[in-house]
Amino acid sequence: MNNKEKQQPQTTWAERVRVTNSSTRFSLDPIPRCTGETKLTIKDDCFMDDVDQWTRCLVGFFPGFRLPFQAVNTIASRIWKHCGLEHVMATSNGFILFRFKTEDELHEVLGKGPWMFGGKNIILQQWHPHYSFDKSKITTLPMWIRLKGLPFPLWTTQGLSHAASMVGKPLSCDEHTHEYTRLDYARVCVEVDATLPYVHHFEIDCSLSADPIRIEVEYEWKPKRCEKCKVFGHSCPPPQTQQIYIQKTPLDPSHLTTVQPLTVTHQEATTSNTVPVLTTPQPPPPQTLSQNTPTATPTLDTTVRVAPPQPQPDKQPNQDTTLAITLDKQPTHHTHLATIGMLETDASICLENRMA
Repeated sequence: MNNKEKQQPQTTWAERVRVTNSSTRFSLDPIPRCTGETKLTIKDDCFMDDVDQWTRCLVGFFPGFRLPFQAVNTIASRIWKHCGLEHVMATSNGFILFRFKTEDELHEVLGKGPWMFGGKNIILQQWHPHYSFDKSKITTLPMWIRLKGLPFPLWTTQGLSHAASMVGKPLSCDEHTHEYTRLDYARVCVEVDATLPYVHHFEIDCSLSADPIRIEVEYEWKPKRCEKCKVFGHSCPPPQTQQIYIQKTPLDPSHLTTVQPLTVTHQEATTSNTVPVLTTPQPPPPQTLSQNTPTATPTLDTTVRVAPPQPQPDKQPNQDTTLAITLDKQPTHHTHLATIGMLETDASICLENRMA
């Protein structure tokens, strides 16, 4: 084969986009362009032309994980091939759509949930016109719960609906609950709101019992719920607290104030003829109390009582006569009298030391 045969003829752009097979060509309505408008208004009848094929679809996604489409298609075709599965589709942001032949078969698959694909939980929900294919805006999810302790007279459509409404929006119940073939708990499917906290128990007040009946709620599977964003599918980490360490500086000894004791030499005490006056804190001024009835003013006894004279010892040799203390020159204040008594004691001690 020569080089000319290997070269293919060049095709134009018109030939590439031209549809040659009439079976793949689907014509649209030739609606004229709306000029001068930036918003398109669609009537409701336009949505209802082929909405049935979407109401028979289950929308699923894996929270925090993304399984390859080929693996999802293989698993779904194997486990749901007897449940009327027709087609499996996927979006670019991780949502998978499973279309069934009838809605009854769709609800049968939901009733047998929750499901796991490849060891990962998949969240399934029936498609509705207001469904948002945004994982950050999923505020409601269907969940299967078990109501333990529910009285048997309430195992009816009305009774189960009232009991399930304490947890979420009632959707359905399984076959065992409807046929009373399993009496350990009532299994119902409810639509849980992410903006509300999970309910784990509640009480029923009815005529069946004098005391309130406690109902325990058990979730077969709870997806991640963000307390901050109020959505399902993720959980924001709590705010981290930063610890600040402050180093303690050692205390400078130069800043400390030392109190030096007062020392008086013997010569200073003997050469002074006057008694030193000690500075004492003055008492606070008396407070005047206002009373309705007059009271007697207390009188202060100012009489100075002088102790009787003590016998003086005989004059000894080398006795210093400058230590004589005259009481008649000192004031009669009680603090000065106490000071004089202290000095008399010190003087007597000094005399005894000199005599010794």
